Amino acid sequence: MTTMRRSLSSLGALVTFEAAARLESFTLAAGELGVTQAAVSRQIKLLEQDLGTPLFARGHRGVTLTPAGRLLASAATGAFDRVTEAIGMVRRLAAPDLVTVSATLAFAHFWLMPRLPAFRAAHPGIRLRLVAEDASIDLRQSPRDVLVRYGLAPFEDGRSIVSCPDEVFPVCVPALARTVGSSHFDLSALPLIDFDPIDPTWLGWQQWADRTGQPGPSARGDLRFSHYADTVYAALNGAGVALGWSRLITDLLVQGQLVRLGGQSVVPDERYHVVVPHGREPGPAAARFTDWLAGNLTQAPEG
Repeated sequence: MTTMRRSLSSLGALVTFEAAARLESFTLAAGELGVTQAAVSRQIKLLEQDLGTPLFARGHRGVTLTPAGRLLASAATGAFDRVTEAIGMVRRLAAPDLVTVSATLAFAHFWLMPRLPAFRAAHPGIRLRLVAEDASIDLRQSPRDVLVRYGLAPFEDGRSIVSCPDEVFPVCVPALARTVGSSHFDLSALPLIDFDPIDPTWLGWQQWADRTGQPGPSARGDLRFSHYADTVYAALNGAGVALGWSRLITDLLVQGQLVRLGGQSVVPDERYHVVVPHGREPGPAAARFTDWLAGNLTQAPEG
């Protein structure tokens, strides 16, 4: 370890290389690190010059690791995984009552936030840090204690403690439902609200129509957003009809702020999972929150 600083000109270049090797893409590495693709390429070129050998073979369709690159990538990823795990342990020792939770923006807004007061009242000594992010994360590279993930298990970076399905159907405000008729409707005649999902497993209107056997919408939505949460807020303000994930909007249905249109729905293969990192046992505070989260998530929606 005493010779590492002399062996490498830049530890930052090694971090950049590890991301590019793991993701097999300079572009994806740039997105993860928050830099430009040119900066990633420059850092890796400096590392290759320092080591005296190419680490990637560049092609028109992307990059692939050379034998030397594979050797370094295996060592770097393993080392960074151990460092990440150690950092998590140090943080838990320094703040054993702090639990870091990650979920999508929509799940955080519509499901978790209304239920947090009950948890905090029952566990006043536990501090929570909620990170709302729609982009996928790797728990092996993250200090998150628990993650709510929508997808198909098993996962490479963590184990699913519990999972539950969801049901997707059209929703809007009651006043709009009365004008279009809540039983039978034509998608092409509705003011549809859509969004651009980061995760392709999230259904859009065309996919929902295909799976229910209905004629598809005439356009890609009259109103589009970059986050699903914004489609719900737009629907709540009477801007049109959105696709509703039952577990996310059950409170809005129970309260009558949104109503369901028609009787057709889709139950995706993907499920919600409460995920904890592999090889990282939760501390007492994280275990209490994880148990509470799993128990509440698996309760059937009331709407």
